[in-house]
Amino acid sequence: MKRIKRFIFILLFFAISVLNINAYGQEVPNSSINLIITYKNNGIDKNIESFISNSSGQVISEMPELGAIEVRCNPNLIPKLKNYSNVESISPDLIIKLQKTKIVPFTEVNKVSTNNADLFNKYQWDIKKVTNNGKSFNLQSGNHNVVVGIIDTGVDENHPDLKSNFLGGKNFIPKNFENDPTETADPNDIEDRNGHGTHVAGTIAGNGRIIGVAPNIGFKSYRVFNALGDTSASIIASAIIQATKDKVKVINLSIEGYNFKGKCFWTDPSTDTVYDLGNDMKDYSLYKKAIKYAVNNGVTVVASAGNDSLDCSNGKNITDYLNEEYGSQGFKYVGVGIEVPGDIKGVINVSATDENNTLASYSNYGLGVVDIAAPGGDMNFVNDSIDFSSMCLSTYLNNSYMYMAGTSMAAPKISATAALIISEYGNVRPEVVTKKIYKSAESLNIKDSNKYFGHGLVNAYNALTNY
Repeated sequence: MKRIKRFIFILLFFAISVLNINAYGQEVPNSSINLIITYKNNGIDKNIESFISNSSGQVISEMPELGAIEVRCNPNLIPKLKNYSNVESISPDLIIKLQKTKIVPFTEVNKVSTNNADLFNKYQWDIKKVTNNGKSFNLQSGNHNVVVGIIDTGVDENHPDLKSNFLGGKNFIPKNFENDPTETADPNDIEDRNGHGTHVAGTIAGNGRIIGVAPNIGFKSYRVFNALGDTSASIIASAIIQATKDKVKVINLSIEGYNFKGKCFWTDPSTDTVYDLGNDMKDYSLYKKAIKYAVNNGVTVVASAGNDSLDCSNGKNITDYLNEEYGSQGFKYVGVGIEVPGDIKGVINVSATDENNTLASYSNYGLGVVDIAAPGGDMNFVNDSIDFSSMCLSTYLNNSYMYMAGTSMAAPKISATAALIISEYGNVRPEVVTKKIYKSAESLNIKDSNKYFGHGLVNAYNALTNY
């Protein structure tokens, strides 16, 4: 899976320090930065927008459903903006970055026939496990009246295994985002430059040489990552809002990261100056509001639990991980970490299992954090050689296929199952969909199984029968 991490770029360090009273001995240069302003109530305050515009700033985007705006302005405006009674918080719009996942090229594509489902029959153990060897297809395979919104890196819309179920989408990457000149802000540019989103789409709605859990379901693609794997919480939140407005019934977020409740400090290695960077609970607030908006409008939201082998029920574990991961870069975290967006109310949070129904070596877990499990694959060793077939095969760029392993491969199996339930039982509410998924899950007789698998291992066939 591609796990989202937070990188606070050096160019932002000095700008961020103006937000915190504990920054030491360093003047902040007069440069513009991107900020997220959240309001105490939903809606948009036009007086604040006018003040920003009249002060040589720019309103980049509005999110009235979340009571938030993204702006670019001089950081010297921040104290004045904080004086507005309707302002809840002001913080930098930080970059979220995808971490590379386990990916192995599939080289046997020409060694089998090119008949429909030939790769499914030979290689897709994970889909077979979820569908009872394809038996669920005879009960329900989905339709285009039920649409899954895939918020990810985009899609290869011309892939022969995907194009029959592809129903459009939208790009949310701003022009020249992260100094990438290929980003033009064209809303129709949903081309996948990475491959992650295309792999997820095949897991949900593949219908060709590979088969997804819901091979006739419709899907829309919402591109929120650029070619380098960069995005922000405001971009992801905007995509959730748009997908909800587009009347999707399920949103898949094969995205994972950590927000931090406490303090983050950074030491400049050249001067030993310590900067108090505050926290990123603004991101948490955006996620929380966007997900609440989606669920209240009848959308079932699914997310991946993450790939760091962490017990996320203990926030200190996340803090220790962040300090270990970023300490060498001068960061120090004091407080409690939160796994997002999975550990937010209203989200089905998914851990990953391997071919033997045990927790995948990389998967996050945690009692009360993980809700359910699905096959995500793993990289196993047989006779001192790597067995790639224990990973998950799905669609990839340029009409190809690829093995991947991660909770990103597990979450879309839950999303597809949710879409099948809605296709079968009608326009049921998210809480009903969630209950059916949990109640129909297979119990895994392992000590402390709830800690690792939540309600159990997803089974689409069971969910479509007597549950």
